[in-house]
Amino acid sequence: MSTAAVLNLGNLALSRKEDFRAYAEAPRRTQPEGLTRVQLGALSAEARGEYDMLRRGWHANIGPIRTPQLAELHEDLWDIADSNLQDGDKAKGAVAVDAFPGLGKTTSVLAFAREFHHREVAEKGQYTDQGNERWPVCRVGLTGNTGMKDLNRSILEFFGHPGRNRGTTTQLGQWALDCVLSCEVKLLALDDLHFLSGTRRTASRSATT
Repeated sequence: MSTAAVLNLGNLALSRKEDFRAYAEAPRRTQPEGLTRVQLGALSAEARGEYDMLRRGWHANIGPIRTPQLAELHEDLWDIADSNLQDGDKAKGAVAVDAFPGLGKTTSVLAFAREFHHREVAEKGQYTDQGNERWPVCRVGLTGNTGMKDLNRSILEFFGHPGRNRGTTTQLGQWALDCVLSCEVKLLALDDLHFLSGTRRTASRSATT
């Protein structure tokens, strides 16, 4: 039995740009070969342990399955993203994905963000015209009662900005804007938007682009 090495994604923190790139650019997992009881029994202890590890990783990370609902959501997200080509002096559209907990909102949006990342980098390259790293997607997870200062700090954390742990609200906002513009972010994904202070307290878990 031959097994391929699998990139370890178990310790990813998608709130950091390097980890998001690892998630976005990791090769698709390959389903382990189906073995009969006889074939399993013929494996050495080492080979059986490796096979079982691959099976655990495969079953824990199946999907996302492209259901009609997922396909429809992604079609809507592409329509909105592709129509957001206005110049910087014009407002751009956004979308909130809202549903009951456990239905795969975050998984669905992350799957779209991965495709968006691939397309933008393939079309425009790894670096901007100014020589900065290109980060088409910035993903931020919100917790508790998050204010604008904490939101900007989380954006800076994504980019690894050295000033993320100091500065006034205004400074953090300016630095976050500079990171977004310099790295040409086109998609800002906020997970658990309802935690942001000022939003409706009754909102369900959301992901906004």
